[in-house]
Amino acid sequence: MQRHHTNIISKIYNSRLFPLLIFVLVGLLVLSKVILNHSLILGHDSLFHFNRFLDAEEQLRTGKFNYFQMNYGFNQTGRIVNALYGPFVAYISGALLLISPNWYIFELIDVMLVMLVASFGMYWVCKVNKVSRGYAIIVSVMYMIGSSVISWVNTQQFTGVGAAVLPYLFVAISLTLRRLKVPVIGLSIAMAILVQTHMITSMMGFLALVPIFTIALIKTEDKFKMVISSFESALITLALTANVWGALLSVFGNNHLIPAFSTVDMGKYGFIFNLYSFEMIIKPMELIVFVYVIAYVLIKWKTLDYILKTYALVGGFFLWVSTNLFPWHILQGLIPELSTYLQFPKRFAVLAFILLFVSFGIILTNDKEALMLKWLHFEGPDYRYAFIFLLLATMIGTNIWILNFKIATVDSMRQSNDFQVPIEHTVSHVNRNKRTYYQDFYGSDKKALVDDLSKVVPDYLPATQKVNYKNYGAYHPYANVYQQLDKQNYRIKGGFKKTVNADGSLTVTWNNPHKKARNYQVPVVAYAFTQLTLNGKTTIPVRQTPVGAVVIKANPGKNSLNVSYYIGWAMKSLFALTIISWIVIIVIALIRIWF
Repeated sequence: MQRHHTNIISKIYNSRLFPLLIFVLVGLLVLSKVILNHSLILGHDSLFHFNRFLDAEEQLRTGKFNYFQMNYGFNQTGRIVNALYGPFVAYISGALLLISPNWYIFELIDVMLVMLVASFGMYWVCKVNKVSRGYAIIVSVMYMIGSSVISWVNTQQFTGVGAAVLPYLFVAISLTLRRLKVPVIGLSIAMAILVQTHMITSMMGFLALVPIFTIALIKTEDKFKMVISSFESALITLALTANVWGALLSVFGNNHLIPAFSTVDMGKYGFIFNLYSFEMIIKPMELIVFVYVIAYVLIKWKTLDYILKTYALVGGFFLWVSTNLFPWHILQGLIPELSTYLQFPKRFAVLAFILLFVSFGIILTNDKEALMLKWLHFEGPDYRYAFIFLLLATMIGTNIWILNFKIATVDSMRQSNDFQVPIEHTVSHVNRNKRTYYQDFYGSDKKALVDDLSKVVPDYLPATQKVNYKNYGAYHPYANVYQQLDKQNYRIKGGFKKTVNADGSLTVTWNNPHKKARNYQVPVVAYAFTQLTLNGKTTIPVRQTPVGAVVIKANPGKNSLNVSYYIGWAMKSLFALTIISWIVIIVIALIRIWF
């Protein structure tokens, strides 16, 4: 009987689905309080991304597509966001939202999928690096609930989604270092998916690729072939991401866009030895693992192969870069633009998580005496298992504890419409719209949530002058967005009514009760290629406000302003290149897998 049970356990452990089973169970454990409490999680960036996803969902639901204009999210202002920020994930999330009955179910499925994507990516990295199956599962669990990925779960920081996808790039990087040749197709697809997901994370992935590729180039005998292969991969990646860089060049090249806010002192946004950093950036047990790996490699340097040395040194370097111990004040002084476009050095920690965690797995696999502290007489294998159990239990417990605070906040909101919104730069219209937060969170009308909780952020809005780290504060972007694109909706009798048309354009109607034509500030924005048609005639704004809202001279009576975005032949060609490239690369990949 005992042997029978042992055989069943052995079959389950050795089955292909066992890693998936563990990953799902751990994910459900982390989300247990959210599930039991039936609670939505609202973090700092939740509503920003909810607006993006809602816009994509409505496009898919209605068939009224517009790649550039946001016609449903962000107060239906026609601004550009998704085209410049992870369009691939925006439409995937939109499809998921479309089939979800409400925001609560959507978010639950979404965060679970992100954790699973992260865990399988890390599991793949471990297997490529010959980490044993058991330790590969443990390391993958550590990564999926680690601070980098879990930031998407508890605060909806999109770097968490980038962190979930990043391990797939490291599969290609690992193969390059081990085989000393570039997996052209794999590297291209991984980098392209990362670019389509989160540009900042893809740039950080490239920075980690450079030193590892350099080591591989030094070691390989066929250096010329490796260089040529890397150029091939770069060209394929450009073709696969033409829609992203094409949109960036077009919009940034023809407009003054308002950037993200500048960080005055970047060092303060890295890992600091304080409570916040230990809760949100690198938890204590994670830091213990990092320090252990680096110390282990330095102590046993002469006995280790170049692969483990490379991972540990590059991971250790980026761990240093993610902290306030790195001289960010000097670098920020030399390159002030970093404060706007990079903002938070803590983002580099994701590279340390991948490289040092996989190093941890390699060490545990190859050294049976690892984690045994002989000087404390902890020499048996039980101490290794005890440490790993403590590590995982602490990580899971800490994440549940952090989520409890989010749950408590949302509980207060759904119990009272008068509860102060706990999210920065968010204006509540729930009472004005005669709804409740409970209806917004669990109702079938998904647009109600983003209408009732208006996220007033200036990202990618067109400015009337160049805005940078020097004049950002004086420009008052957040206050202007509130006044000109949110509050302005309610400043005239009857308000501005907005309708999305079959061709993807946006029509705004309002009434001028006066007997003469008057200037009206309409809460929609115009970029260089935005086309405006007033009452059937092409028009140009009398002027634009600091955040791009148009001022139009309106006739007495009803007025109708159509807002569309012109896509020229160059951008259409880049769209076609992207689609064709993906079809070709997928066919080639399938042929290689099957044959």
